[in-house]
Amino acid sequence: MRYDNRCFKFYPETDKVSLTTVHGRLVFAFKHFNYLDTWKGQYTNAQLVIRKRGVFLNVQVNISDVKLVATGKVLGIDRGILNVVVCSDNTFFDSKHLRAVKGRYRHNRRCLQHVGTRSAHRKLQRLSGRERRFVLNTNHCISKTIVNNTFDVFALEKLRIARKKNYGKRFNSLLGSWSPSELSFFIAYKAENLGKVVIEVDPRYTSQRCSKCGFIHKWNRKGLRFRCGNCGFMLNADLNASRNIGVLGKSEYVRLFVNEPMVVENESLLTGIVDSSYKPPLSRGGS
Repeated sequence: MRYDNRCFKFYPETDKVSLTTVHGRLVFAFKHFNYLDTWKGQYTNAQLVIRKRGVFLNVQVNISDVKLVATGKVLGIDRGILNVVVCSDNTFFDSKHLRAVKGRYRHNRRCLQHVGTRSAHRKLQRLSGRERRFVLNTNHCISKTIVNNTFDVFALEKLRIARKKNYGKRFNSLLGSWSPSELSFFIAYKAENLGKVVIEVDPRYTSQRCSKCGFIHKWNRKGLRFRCGNCGFMLNADLNASRNIGVLGKSEYVRLFVNEPMVVENESLLTGIVDSSYKPPLSRGGS
C-alpha cells in the first residue's frame, strides 16, 4: 500500500509513524533501520509491505543538502572472484568464508532435493533466502568499510560479465554466485550519502598493464601473480589492477570535476518495521 505526504507522517524524534487507515488516522511505533541519524531531508512518501517476518514500511527521503568534496583522493577498487575486493591502498577482502558458506548451502540443497520427501521440502522452504541474506549482509559490510575510509573518490571498473562455454563448468558456477553489481550499487549510494564520488572506468587492460611503467602484455599476468615483462616489477595481480583503476579514476575525476557542476539531489530509501503489537493512542493530526 502506497502513502504520500497527505496520509503519512514520520516522527523521527519519537520513532512514531502516523498512517491513514479505515479507522481514521492512527499512530504506530516504528523501529527504524539504516541511516536515520545521518539523513536530514523531507520524507516524501512510503510503502507499507506485509511479510512473513512482520509489517515493514519503506520511507523515501529527499536529500538535497549533500555537498560533494573535491580533494581528489582516489581509491582504485578491483572486484574479483577469489578476492571480492582489492583496494589500491593494499586492503584485501578475500572470498574464502563467502565461498565456503555458499558451497555449504549448495550441498544442503542438493541433498534435500535428492531426498524429495515432504519434510525435506519444508526444510528447503526454511532455507530459502538465507544464502541471499548472507551475501547481502557481506556486501553491506564490505561497502561500508570502503566508503568510511579517508578517500573521497572511488574508482570502479564498468564490468559486463556473461557466462561462456569455454570458461568451464566450475568457473561458471563461481561466476554465477558472484555479485559485483550489487556491491558497486551499495558503494555508490553509501558514498553519495557521505558526499563522496563513485566513478566507473574502462576495464580494458587493467589486469595486463604494469602499474609502475605502463607496459601492457597479456603474459604479464599469471593467475594471481603479476610480473612485468619490461621492468620486472612483481606484485599481486589484483593489487596491480586496483592501482591501474585508481590512476584511470583520478584522470576521469579531474575531467568530471572541471567540466561538470558537482551537485547532488537524490531520493534515498529508509526501511523500518512497524510494531503491529503496539497499541496506538487516539488519532492525531498527521501532516
